Amino acid sequence: MKKIIWLLVLVAVVFGAKQYLSGGGSLPGMAPPRFENPYPASSPLHAQHQAFVDRANADEGLRKRFAGIIGSKGLYAELKLALMRGAQSLEGPLLINATRAMAAVIPRLPERSCAKLMRPRDDFDPELERDARAAFERLPSRHHQNFLEFYLRALQAEVHDAPKVKADPQARERALRHLGEAYPGVFGERLAGVLRDPRRASDEDACWAINSMTHTATQLDPESAEALSRLLWGGEG
Repeated sequence: MKKIIWLLVLVAVVFGAKQYLSGGGSLPGMAPPRFENPYPASSPLHAQHQAFVDRANADEGLRKRFAGIIGSKGLYAELKLALMRGAQSLEGPLLINATRAMAAVIPRLPERSCAKLMRPRDDFDPELERDARAAFERLPSRHHQNFLEFYLRALQAEVHDAPKVKADPQARERALRHLGEAYPGVFGERLAGVLRDPRRASDEDACWAINSMTHTATQLDPESAEALSRLLWGGEG
């Protein structure tokens, strides 16, 4: 499980920041970058994304957080760290809703891009970013709202050093046990093979693993669903 704790954080990066942050810098007199709506006013997605943009731009600390970061890899790394830390401060229902949004996105991805979600990387992937955004745009609006709320709240929690939710190791162990019980016999062997070496796994196996695990995590009892969502998003449970 430790091999996939970055997974949905990286998906969040794909959906969230690169397409929003624009302009600004770190030199004296330069304003920090602003968040901009990637959708035109004619888009049915414009209103809810504009609400996110307005709230983000109203938080100067959040805008300053990403000022002066050099290069695509630098932004990627900082966003990954910020989202992971922020997720450790969020309440369970918000994390579960974000996981459900990702569980709805993943089956809509082409197999090649879906498989990439299981494999370590250190930069934005244009193909995955394009495919993920197209898949996300086909989802019901509630998933957009849930994801954008998670994205904004996680970044703000990191920027403002919100207190972390106390970890519950026993709940995490129960959740992992319940997850493992969903993969008896050959299914468990297939999953273990992907987790051992996701780079060498076939696209079919890697995509199956991430799709199945994310969906299964949302179908467990509420305590286990929260513990797994904490592990997936923030690396803690």
